[in-house]
Amino acid sequence: MNTGYLIYQAERPRSGAEQRQVDIVHAELSRSASRRWQALTAPVRAWRRRGRQSGLPAGYQAECLASEGLTGQHA
Repeated sequence: MNTGYLIYQAERPRSGAEQRQVDIVHAELSRSASRRWQALTAPVRAWRRRGRQSGLPAGYQAECLASEGLTGQHA
């Protein structure tokens, strides 16, 4: 592996076309990460929406579940 050439590439200024290509790649990576994050958090968002639709204030269910612990009984 020619590390000297890699250092040269890292230090030289990029042309406008190269910078646009790098920006496009970064935008695609960001979009992909955002879509995956949204897909992973969709069940949590749906669960929170369901709690709000039942008329309970936001965060109420989380407080109840935390106080019940794993046994399901109130402290």
